[in-house]
Amino acid sequence: MNNAEVDALIVDLQAGGQRRKHAVTQLYIAFSAKFTRFLQLRGVPESESEDLMHDIFLAFIARCDGFTPSGMGRGWLWSVVRSKLADRYRQANKENVEVYDDSWKIEAGSYDDARLKACIEGQMSAFSRDYPEGAQALAWVIDDELDLRSVSELLGRSYGATREFMSQIRSRLRGYIDPCLMG
Repeated sequence: MNNAEVDALIVDLQAGGQRRKHAVTQLYIAFSAKFTRFLQLRGVPESESEDLMHDIFLAFIARCDGFTPSGMGRGWLWSVVRSKLADRYRQANKENVEVYDDSWKIEAGSYDDARLKACIEGQMSAFSRDYPEGAQALAWVIDDELDLRSVSELLGRSYGATREFMSQIRSRLRGYIDPCLMG
């Protein structure tokens, strides 16, 4: 789904009625797995991610009137998701709740495909925990196909600073993934 299609769905959220219902359904189909993965990589237990997804979609409806179609629909969706996650962290800090730690280690040895996949997933989880902003920026570029200008706006950085940041993040990511490929 491209940004123009996402923009149109957000406009449909504003319209209400059957158009809103259709838009919520289409957005859920297109983005719920990505949003859930994002939340879980940031420590939200699976049992809570469904509740948070409900809150996120309610926030889409509540905030859609402030959206102006400009080809930035995906970025707007992600800004709402990040905002709801930040709300959750603030609430967790107030309640002094321990955040789930999903780190795990992979034994050394020869890797078959399943082991390589498990190693990379474990390393990506560690990378996401150590560099959450970098992992999110990579997800926006790779999964959501946002260009660097859009990512720079979401990160609140200049275009040049975002290019440098992405270069550094790719280099750091290599340090996490290379051990999996050496085995």
